Amino acid sequence: MGKFVKRPNRPGAIALTLIALMLAATAYIIVSLNRSEVPTDAGPPPSPSLPPPSTQPAVNTAAFPATPPAATGCAHPVSLQQATGAWMAGYNDDKENTGEIPSGASQFGLLDFDWLTVTTPTELTQSDQFDEPLSTVLSDDVAANPCTLRFVTINDTTTSKTVMAEILTRPAVMEEHVAAIAEEMASLPDATGLTLDYESALPYSQADLATYAQVAGWHNLTYEEEVNDVTLDYDRLVQMVAAAMHKQDRLLRVATLVRNNDMVDSEPGNIAPYVFDYGQLAKYADQIVLMAVDFHYAGGAPGPITPLANVIQVAKYVHSYGMPLSKVAIEEVDYSYDWEVNSQGGNATNASGQVIDATQLTPTQVAAEMTANTGTWRRLGTQDGEAEYGYTVTSASGHTVRHIVWDAATGMSYEKAQLAKALPGVAIDIWQIGNNDPLGSTLAANVK
Repeated sequence: MGKFVKRPNRPGAIALTLIALMLAATAYIIVSLNRSEVPTDAGPPPSPSLPPPSTQPAVNTAAFPATPPAATGCAHPVSLQQATGAWMAGYNDDKENTGEIPSGASQFGLLDFDWLTVTTPTELTQSDQFDEPLSTVLSDDVAANPCTLRFVTINDTTTSKTVMAEILTRPAVMEEHVAAIAEEMASLPDATGLTLDYESALPYSQADLATYAQVAGWHNLTYEEEVNDVTLDYDRLVQMVAAAMHKQDRLLRVATLVRNNDMVDSEPGNIAPYVFDYGQLAKYADQIVLMAVDFHYAGGAPGPITPLANVIQVAKYVHSYGMPLSKVAIEEVDYSYDWEVNSQGGNATNASGQVIDATQLTPTQVAAEMTANTGTWRRLGTQDGEAEYGYTVTSASGHTVRHIVWDAATGMSYEKAQLAKALPGVAIDIWQIGNNDPLGSTLAANVK
């Protein structure tokens, strides 16, 4: 979806921890988003401590273009609610390949092209300047499969906090931003719809909230009130974008970070997941894509990347907001993390004592690493279909260096089958396919 900061490195990646809190002399556990153990059932969301969101004013779409998608000649259109999809990212393209669309991509009911990022409120640019033009890849996919639903993702990976604060907290700027989105989509006749993936420029820390407060002109608001205001502003943005897309007869998907409680006070350094009001967003968007990934992440301890119990738990929590499962898609990933570990199996550290982050590998890169280190790789086990490997290499100084690899690609089919049982009606979107990863693209296309 070219991102310079790839999706698995997003600050809102969820690895879960247990935080023991004492309340009314009773010990109970609240699940945080920064560790891996979770209860079996999160239960319904607690009663909000703030007033519920007010009814948003009607959206005036008169100034938005109404250009619909071009007809493709598809005899049997795909339903969004039933489509297994995959993202393509420009940076994952083999520039020497004669075709942008990787082998097997035409088998997906939905393709999402992660091509655009927000530079200023009124300027959308290609994330990777070396990408093929968006209109070209969309046209190529029409030729490969006219019945594929083709979405365009707009991300905020290069957007500053100040710019996003302007978009969200200043009504006139928000309207200009939505108008720019509407104009961009109207210029893409082969695009079925839009995926809004704003996460990186949302507030994560109290310092980020201070930036938003300065831009918005907030004074004397509590921490909870500021978060609530950002939530209301984001609801309004999605409402406006939905109105703009629906006027063009296009669909809107919204990618969201996930959480499993409403205790924003428990995570002052990870505010962004609490901005999403799942129930309100489901009123406007045609589909909500839950980014339930990275329960074990690059900077954390080795472990499965998308353990099934954790994915189901956060999905059920989102569902408890009244969101029908038919509107939910869950992100699956086909990458691996390669952790350097010490002799006890814990994270290795550098000379300064800092944890060495894991390296993210595509399935094609994993296969190459196995070949390069033949004889040292061994399969240690599996969890939810994800394979765990161990191998060793010799460092330049002659020391033996141990590695642990967890491969999420091996678990995609298993996870999809289990999610269909636990969460009937949910769709699956795979991150990601591309010509630079032929093995991963093939594995993704085989997920039925």
